[in-house]
Amino acid sequence: MSGNSDNQKKPGWTDSISRAPQRAAADAEAQWQSVIIGILMLTGGLVMTALSLWDIYIDLGPVWSNLVTLAAGLIITFFYILLLNRGSTSVRLTVVILRLTMVIMVFLHFFWLLVEDVEWSGLLWCLVMLPLFFHLLGYQRGSILVLLLISGTTWLLFWPATFYSSPHSAAILFRFWAAYLILAWISFSVEYIRHQTRQRLQATWRELDVQACTDELTGLANRRGLKEYLGKQEQRSSQGEGSYAVILGDMDDFKQINDRYGHDVGDRVLATVGKLISSLARADDLAARWGGEEFLLLLADTDAEGAKVLAEKVRDCVATSKILVGGESIDLTMSLGVAAQQQDAPLSALLKSADTAMYKAKCRGKNSVVMADHLPSNVESETRQDSPAAVTDPVNT
Repeated sequence: MSGNSDNQKKPGWTDSISRAPQRAAADAEAQWQSVIIGILMLTGGLVMTALSLWDIYIDLGPVWSNLVTLAAGLIITFFYILLLNRGSTSVRLTVVILRLTMVIMVFLHFFWLLVEDVEWSGLLWCLVMLPLFFHLLGYQRGSILVLLLISGTTWLLFWPATFYSSPHSAAILFRFWAAYLILAWISFSVEYIRHQTRQRLQATWRELDVQACTDELTGLANRRGLKEYLGKQEQRSSQGEGSYAVILGDMDDFKQINDRYGHDVGDRVLATVGKLISSLARADDLAARWGGEEFLLLLADTDAEGAKVLAEKVRDCVATSKILVGGESIDLTMSLGVAAQQQDAPLSALLKSADTAMYKAKCRGKNSVVMADHLPSNVESETRQDSPAAVTDPVNT
């Protein structure tokens, strides 16, 4: 980028730095849920297999129906042993296993409902299915499937014109149907509450993370927010995917404003300047309060010339802003230093160059912009003892 005139606002900087912990927490939760589902389904498959073998051994019910149940149990067991061995690394495998499992479960649901080779087994197996449908599909898609199953089950059990005639009495069928509806409602409620709780927790995580990375007074990033953002930019830079530049600005004569008008007015000045800087930054840039009355802009994919253009805009906007206190207008100015990344230079060197350039702008009479690349060698070697960039590495702060 050679200029910085693109000020179209997109999602703010908080979206860049606060979603990483949220995504990590969501990914960890999704992985844990995948393991839990795998264990539940593996346990169900093993129980189904064991009961089918037991029924065959004691000659309980037709052999062919027990063999069908046995085959389904073995298939589910195999699927979920495979899934647990692969973990959550293969999304395609997980989706395939989930779909095959749902087909098998829907088949078994109506198979047990129709066969009823043992008076109680078919109906009880159908009840076991309901919580698993919601747990596997979530409350929305699970509700659609369960409603279809309830409609099909009601039609089979109670519609007089169907081809199916149940061996059970009307009282047993009605009690089964009532238990079926109650269990479906309980399963839906549990899954819905779990989903809402997870959504609220994610919103809380995001809000807390944004608060921890934001300067309360200016609404800009604080040093923690800067650290989160820098990690992503340095990674992109190390992979050759872009460079960045730094603008470091310091309010001129800010101590005099505090001494004359009080710290409340000083806070108003900082908040006003923070809003100005934020309005000039692009969505991919990071505006931060560097400390005290110092502000920092980290510009992604920006060269030295583009950074200088933006620095001049910031200087001009601050210089043309006025703070009214009791009818008196306070003039504001800012001195800014600009540094662009040089090859694989570390961030600490870039910040030091920008800080030295800013100090040079102060020495030139303030209210000016100085490029670090244009500094004489003797000036570049200076290190201010009171400079945050000289004494503190923000990455380790």
